[in-house]
Amino acid sequence: MPVYSKYGSVCSKGGKLRICTVALLAIVLGIAAGNLAAFAYPSNNVPLDNWAYEGLDKLAGFGLIYSDVHGMRPYTRLEVARLVGEALDTEKEKKIDLPSLIDYFLCKFKREYKEELAYYGHGKAGTPAVMTIKPIDNAKMGYVYSDGQPKDFLNTGKIKQYPGGAGQIVGYEGTPLLPNNQGVVYGKGSNYSFQFASSFELWDMFSGYVEPIFLVRPNGTPGTVSGGVPGTVGSLDSNEVDLLTGYLKFSPFDSWEVEVGRDSMWWGQGYAGTLLLTNNAPPLDMIKVSNPASLILPGYFSYLGPFKYAFYCARLENDRDYPHTLYGGSRFDFKPTPNLELGMSHTFQFGGNGSGSPGSFLNWLELTSLYKTGGGTDAENHEASFDFRYRMPCLWNAELYGEWGGEDTGFKPDSVRTFFLQDLAYVLGLYVPRITPDGRTDLRLEYADNVNEGGPGTKINGLWYAHGQYISGMTYEGLILGDPMGPDARRAFVRATRYVRNDLKVGLDGSYTQRGANVGRCIENTYQVGTDVTYNINAAFTAMVRYAWGDIENFNLLSGNNQQDNLLMLQMKYEF
Repeated sequence: MPVYSKYGSVCSKGGKLRICTVALLAIVLGIAAGNLAAFAYPSNNVPLDNWAYEGLDKLAGFGLIYSDVHGMRPYTRLEVARLVGEALDTEKEKKIDLPSLIDYFLCKFKREYKEELAYYGHGKAGTPAVMTIKPIDNAKMGYVYSDGQPKDFLNTGKIKQYPGGAGQIVGYEGTPLLPNNQGVVYGKGSNYSFQFASSFELWDMFSGYVEPIFLVRPNGTPGTVSGGVPGTVGSLDSNEVDLLTGYLKFSPFDSWEVEVGRDSMWWGQGYAGTLLLTNNAPPLDMIKVSNPASLILPGYFSYLGPFKYAFYCARLENDRDYPHTLYGGSRFDFKPTPNLELGMSHTFQFGGNGSGSPGSFLNWLELTSLYKTGGGTDAENHEASFDFRYRMPCLWNAELYGEWGGEDTGFKPDSVRTFFLQDLAYVLGLYVPRITPDGRTDLRLEYADNVNEGGPGTKINGLWYAHGQYISGMTYEGLILGDPMGPDARRAFVRATRYVRNDLKVGLDGSYTQRGANVGRCIENTYQVGTDVTYNINAAFTAMVRYAWGDIENFNLLSGNNQQDNLLMLQMKYEF
């Protein structure tokens, strides 16, 4: 176990730079230069909906994992194996008597991450091949029945759902009762889907992953916003074939990797949503630089503990106010003690055809550093947040987590300090992994709020995910890039799960969302409940069924306009 008492702070002032982004980038590059002989094992990402994340949370709930950095996902397969190896070492060292559910997860990890675990000395490594190709890693078939009309997020032109708020936005909900679904939108009625994943590894430096999706659905135009503005966020085709995820990775050293292609990211500690970046919108077409596994910085920087970083730049769609707007960001995660994790995120829009904002690398670097912080009608749009997660061993390793963010829509910030004092939003949650001693029952409580009434010296009310110049706002293909509840909203969420058997899980959740609470033309209230059952039929075959119901008062912020939604989802997955 790392000696956490040795770790300290890394931040220092860098001229006019508002935060230490450039300094940290120099540190990262310095680590890479100092580890030229430390070749990495090529490692693809673990999809955000994979069972491995819940499995790791269960292991952490029994005190088997201490260096997990939760706030930046997806993990690589190599990082998952490192954490599982840590759990195996802790179990052996402390001679912990584990319940059967944890043994079940450990056995499942050993089976599915056999090669990666061998890399860390858990198991016998075979002779490495020059190239390994897996034509089909897994295949998934799905059925979705939906009868709901998607909500609109609209504040532009003659249609203003938020007449008291600054900024403009054109977006919609996607599939009602099914947020955070990688931008996959289903039509009203019966929908069918099929997808599979393939991967490869080349030498000790390259890897790749592709996952196409095939959709058959009722033709409709859920992207037609209320008020009759057609084509603002597109419409659905009856049949669609698309590349859901696909990327190439170059991993020359343990300390960094380069990913080029289409992929999803989740930044922050929230479960139902985070402020800046979720998988609610489609995966981004991007270039990303990050470290595939947590590392320890050299010298005094080691006081920060396990450390992860990511920088990216993505290009958004053509069908928006400024075609091919660029979307960049950076995140840093630290874990100075085994129980405390700290993170900071920053995302921003810039460039785009006709925006008047340069789309150069120097412009991206300047915006990443928060040297420029935009606001109002400037041709750049910023969001930033700090987050934390604290594990409480005295309360069965329950985790308290939160996020605090600032937005620049309603004002022009003159410093980072004002950035986090105006247009505020926050997420606060509690996760209890062991309601019962055997770990079969867990509970999560979460509250999110981006309803802000301005801060000191603010004369107008900002609107999250909106902007004065970028009318499409912080959306991609019409879907919110951050929290799916949208702007001027607050949400209370609760979920409990119970493993009836090691291979059979039942979940129950409910939420209440209020929208338009501060600057809306009226207040919309949404009540939702859902239940699901997941059954691991055997080591390779998993089935899941979910039903959800919702009731909406003042739908689309129109008084007296009420609606009820239903969703039925069936999914079968086979691991090869």
